Amino acid sequence: MKAPKFTNLTVFILFFGIALIEALQKQNWLEALLFMALGILSLRADFLSK
Repeated sequence: MKAPKFTNLTVFILFFGIALIEALQKQNWLEALLFMALGILSLRADFLSK
């Protein structure tokens, strides 16, 4: 069964986006940078694998 087209983007927004917002609200810049980097890497890897 094929997954819907934007499933991975939705997961990216939900998990990494919420974690990034939370880190920014706590003004924890290192954590925010880490979540942003992990999110970008996972999204890039997902698009390259297709």
